[in-house]
Amino acid sequence: MRLLASPVVVCTSRDRDQCVNRAMTMSSFTSLTLYPTPLVTFNIATPSRTLDAISSSGAFNIHILAGDEHGAAVADHFTRGNIDGIFEGLGPVAMQREEGDGPPLLIGDGILRVLNCKVLQDEKQSGLVRVRDHVIVVGEVMDMIPGKQSKEFGLAYADRQYRQIGDVIARDE
Repeated sequence: MRLLASPVVVCTSRDRDQCVNRAMTMSSFTSLTLYPTPLVTFNIATPSRTLDAISSSGAFNIHILAGDEHGAAVADHFTRGNIDGIFEGLGPVAMQREEGDGPPLLIGDGILRVLNCKVLQDEKQSGLVRVRDHVIVVGEVMDMIPGKQSKEFGLAYADRQYRQIGDVIARDE
């Protein structure tokens, strides 16, 4: 599986119970559906402080990272775990709090877009599904916040390294 490229995003949330911000880099992110509202999904190994924050608040931001050195630096920063001061020392990226107890919002170099999401909840299903030692999270996209203006693709990960998406392969017709 290490030879299969995956997108790299940073997920942020705010744990309402502990009043603390959480974040993690992940490569299991994907779009699930666009209709009737956009849904995204990813999975998190347990235990996880970021998952605890998502569970307690029901909200999170997905930061789609630029496929360049700035995006790679942001991704690398949040692979350290939820240590004290994790939102400090981000260089050209700043953390802003959303109104109320909303999830942290990262802005600046390396951030292409931010998807503001809430955990899918309705009378028929939950957006948190436990599968062995992981939880699959399904989120409803409530808003998209523009970041860096760029036509480049997002950051990818394969063979234990961050990657840029390359050339287009022409199809034979």
